[in-house]
Amino acid sequence: MKRLSNLLLGICLILGIRMQGQDTLLLQTLLENQYEFQLENGGLQGSGADFLRNAAATNQFIMIGEDHGLAELPQFTAALYQHIVPNGYQYFATETGPFTAALLQEMGQRPSFLDDLRDTLTKYPWCIPFYNMLEEAEMLQDIVGERRPDKPIIWGLDQEFIGVPRLFFPKLIDQAAGETGRKVLQDYQQQALQGFVTTLANKNPSSIFFYGASPGDFAKMRTALNEDEDAHRLLDELEESWEVYHQYFNREGYASNQHRAEMMKRHFWSYYEQARRGGELPKVLFKFGANHMYRGANGLNVFDIGNFVNELASQEGTGSFHMYVIGKNGTQNAYTPFSDEVAKKQPYDAKNYLDEINVGPLLELSGNDHWSIFDLRPIRQLLFNRKIKDLDPALEKVIWSYDVFLVIPEVHASENIVSK
Repeated sequence: MKRLSNLLLGICLILGIRMQGQDTLLLQTLLENQYEFQLENGGLQGSGADFLRNAAATNQFIMIGEDHGLAELPQFTAALYQHIVPNGYQYFATETGPFTAALLQEMGQRPSFLDDLRDTLTKYPWCIPFYNMLEEAEMLQDIVGERRPDKPIIWGLDQEFIGVPRLFFPKLIDQAAGETGRKVLQDYQQQALQGFVTTLANKNPSSIFFYGASPGDFAKMRTALNEDEDAHRLLDELEESWEVYHQYFNREGYASNQHRAEMMKRHFWSYYEQARRGGELPKVLFKFGANHMYRGANGLNVFDIGNFVNELASQEGTGSFHMYVIGKNGTQNAYTPFSDEVAKKQPYDAKNYLDEINVGPLLELSGNDHWSIFDLRPIRQLLFNRKIKDLDPALEKVIWSYDVFLVIPEVHASENIVSK
């Protein structure tokens, strides 16, 4: 106990915390509920690995809230997926649109997946979010594996990405209603292709198709199609995705994020009902930006997909397990068509990324030679009983919303599959 007290005193001095009883209690509770593990050869080893498998055994949904562009996150996700497959997990929910997810699942079954994906991204740059990074693509290939499923196992819950119309116009043109319809769709395809070239040249999104399109344009495209149901569903998805971006571009940020969250819920429910019809209780691993995985309202005051799934688990009598994953420091890939090349490997500092959340205690308590999991749930009763008071409000919100904090000692920028 004396050794623990000395350790707590040292940490408090480092963090500039006054040694009040509740500060000591917070740090002691974190230390007592810390688990360590290593990611080695694509597998998880250590007490933290056992902890995660137990969580998978007692929950229907595992939810990873991340910061994007960190190579270790998809590597961890792939290892975790294989780690929990024995617990019945076979679905993976991802931050893409449903048509993009279907394309990725189909491509992921090919031995030539990475080459085919590289060719697609070379022809249509910035049309698929996140999987333009090598580690994300390798994760997807590992999850799909040798399976040849006759149903979706990759669940795309998000809107279709802002650059994706160029990728899907050929599919729409194949279902044109005669030569007149084909000409209409080809004209829009050319508009999207040229607009993207202009956007790259000017480093300004105002020329991109989803920026300048209108409801009238989608109406014209709809009349240009034949009766193929899949083509009409694709166009419906593209139009609603345009609506999400249109709200954002018009500075209706809250409405855009609310719309996006509702869209995710509908997409999820469609996949879930389909899987449920087979008589199973689907167990799903999620990997999304951390703001989407909150239990309760997120940092934008939106009740996002993380809360929806938590409520569903309550109805199913199961559970959802929410993980907030960060690195201590390292590098990150934050490159976009509008940034400089240095963004491909920019410095990463969790304190800057989470400037609104005081994660200092978690970073100081975590190791430098292993990954650390902090079980936050025991702290909730202490907060409820007011044995811990005046905690940083943003950190307290995370403790109520997330079950664990996972800290990676050093992270590295993901590698782009295509250089430009």
